[in-house]
Amino acid sequence: MSAQTPILSIVVASHNQLNSLKFTLLTLRDQPPCVPHEVIVIDCDSQDDTVQFLAAQAEKGHLRVVNELAVHGRTAARNHGAKIAQGRYIMFLDPGIVMGPHWSDSLIETLDHDPMVGAVAGKVILPDGLIDHAGLAVLNMPTEKGSRLVGRSIHAGQRADIQGSMRSLNVQGLAGEAIMVRAAAFFAVGGFDDGLGREFGRSKPMAEAEPSGLDLSLRLGERGWTRVYRNASIMTRLRVNEVETNPDEVAAMRTAADDQTLIAANWLGKVRPDYNISNDGRVSPAETGYIRPYLVPGITFPAQYFGERLHPDNSTSAGDVSAIKVSVVVLTYNALDYTRQCVDSLLQFTDARHELIFVDNASTDGTVEYLTEIAAQCDQVQFIANDTNLGFAAGNNVGMAAATGRHVILLNSDVVVTKGWVESLVRTAETHPRAGLVGPVTNNISGLQKLSDVVYDEDSLEGMHKFAADQAVQHQGRVDHTLRLTGFCLLIKRELLSRVGGLAEVFGQGNFEDNDYCLRAHLAGFECLIARDCFIHHYGSRSFVAANVDYVAQIHKQWDIFKKKWGLPAATPYNAPVDLTRLLDCGFQPAKHFEPLPDRNRKDQGVRETITAEG
Repeated sequence: MSAQTPILSIVVASHNQLNSLKFTLLTLRDQPPCVPHEVIVIDCDSQDDTVQFLAAQAEKGHLRVVNELAVHGRTAARNHGAKIAQGRYIMFLDPGIVMGPHWSDSLIETLDHDPMVGAVAGKVILPDGLIDHAGLAVLNMPTEKGSRLVGRSIHAGQRADIQGSMRSLNVQGLAGEAIMVRAAAFFAVGGFDDGLGREFGRSKPMAEAEPSGLDLSLRLGERGWTRVYRNASIMTRLRVNEVETNPDEVAAMRTAADDQTLIAANWLGKVRPDYNISNDGRVSPAETGYIRPYLVPGITFPAQYFGERLHPDNSTSAGDVSAIKVSVVVLTYNALDYTRQCVDSLLQFTDARHELIFVDNASTDGTVEYLTEIAAQCDQVQFIANDTNLGFAAGNNVGMAAATGRHVILLNSDVVVTKGWVESLVRTAETHPRAGLVGPVTNNISGLQKLSDVVYDEDSLEGMHKFAADQAVQHQGRVDHTLRLTGFCLLIKRELLSRVGGLAEVFGQGNFEDNDYCLRAHLAGFECLIARDCFIHHYGSRSFVAANVDYVAQIHKQWDIFKKKWGLPAATPYNAPVDLTRLLDCGFQPAKHFEPLPDRNRKDQGVRETITAEG
C-alpha cells in the first residue's frame, strides 16, 4: 500500500470469505494500481480465521481493517468503508475478484480525463473464460403483475473475446462487485442503498445484475454522471462458495426477489430501458436505448472550465426546484434591529415549505423574546435558545443538527434577502452535481462575491430589491468557480454535510471557519460556486459590533488558529499569499477533516429550549 496520499481507495467488504479474500488481496499486491492507493477491508463479524489474517496484514502496513461486530450486510459495509476512504476515487471489490495486469490503468484514465464520468468498471470474466460482466443493460420485461425493470449483464456467458465486448461503452449500469466511483459522485447520490444486495457471497445466476450496483449506477445517471464500461480492464471472478447460504431456499429466493422488486419500484417509468422483452420472450432494442460507444476525451479540461456545458444535470428535477425543501439556519446574538430586518425579509421572500431555524447565542437585548414570539406565530419557524454564547461555528452546528431539508443554508442575521433567493441558490446546486457549496453575490464582503458597484442606497435600502431583480435577469444561470465562499450566506449540500460534517468549533467566536469549510469541501472532491443571479444585502459584522469586539484583533487571532490547524508557518502574516496547492495535495482524511454535529438530545451542550408554533 502506498505511503503517499492515496488517489484511489480500494474497499473490500467481507464475511467468512477468507480464501476468496486472500486471492483478492494477493493479486492487489501483485498487480497494484497505477496510482498511490490504500486498501480498506471491512470485515463483518467473520467466524473463520479472517480476523487473525487481517490483523497480521494490517500490522505489516498492507491495509486498514475495520471489524464490524454486527453484520449489517454487504452494502452497508461498503458504505462504511467509503466514509473513511481518503482517495478521490473509490474502488469497491468483492472477495474473489482477481485483478489482471494493468487493470487500473484505463479506469483511472477515464476518471482523470473525463469530468462527466461518475463510475467506471472493466470486464469481469469467469475461470472458464466466459464473460460475467461487461456493463449492464436495463430491460423492460412483462410479468404476471405487469412490467418489471431488470438489469442484465451484457454478453454474459459469451467468450471473453467476443467482438461486442472489445470496445468501451457508455452504459446505464455497472456491477457493484468491481466498480470504481468518483468519491464526489458517490457521496452526491448517498452511496449504496443499504437495503439492496445485502448478502455476502450469494451465488448469482448467469447474467443477473448485482442490485446495489445497478441502483447506484441509475442514481448517478439521474444526477447527470456518465457510467462507462472499459474493456481494457480485465478481472476474474472466482466461483468460491464459502459463506453459509440460507438453508431455506424459499427464503433465499424471496430475498433476491425483494431486491428485484425494489429496483422495479424505484426505477420503472423513471429510466429508459435499453431493451424491451415481449410476452413471447423476444428481445428488441428500445428506440431510446442508452448503450453506445465511449471514447476518452483527448483533452483534459481544468476543473474551473467544467460548468453546465460540459456536465449537464439530466435529472427531471434539475430546473424545477419547487419540490425541494431547504433548511435556513440563522444564528443570532444581540443586534435586534438587524435581526428584525432579516426576519421580515425571510418571511416575505422564503416559501413556506422551507424551514427557518433561528439559533440564539444567549442574547440580552430582547432578541430571545422577539424570536420566541415569531416562532409561536409562524409554522415554518423553529427557535433554539442556547444557555451560553457557543460561538459562531458551534451555534450554527446546533442549527444544522436540527435541519431536515435537502440542503442547509447558513445565513447571518445582518442580511436582507430578496425575491427568489433560495430558488437561485438551490437551482445552482441541483444543476451542478460537483457542487458542494453555493453562495450569492452581495454589496459588502471580502472576495469574489462582492460586487464592485451597487446602485441603491445601502443605508435605507431604497432601490435594493429592483437592483436584485435586475441582477437576477442579467446573470440568470451564471456561475463562477472559486476556492473560497464566505459564510454570511452559504448553501451546503446535504451530501457534503454528510461527508465533512459541520463547522470547526476550534474557531470559536467567528472568522475563518468558512475558509476552513471550503478547504475541507475541496479535499472531499466538491466545488464551491458563486450564483451570480442571486443577490442579498449584507450590513456586515453587526454581532461583533453589538458585542464590542475589536474586529481587527479578532481577525488576527482567528488567523493564528487557522495557520495552526492547517500547518502554515506561524510567521505567515494575515493576507499574505498562501500556497493552497500544498494544503489540497494532502488529500481528504476523514478522521482529520470531519467535524461531527452535536446530538440534539443531549442536555449538556448549552441548548436551553426549542420553540415552534406547536409549542
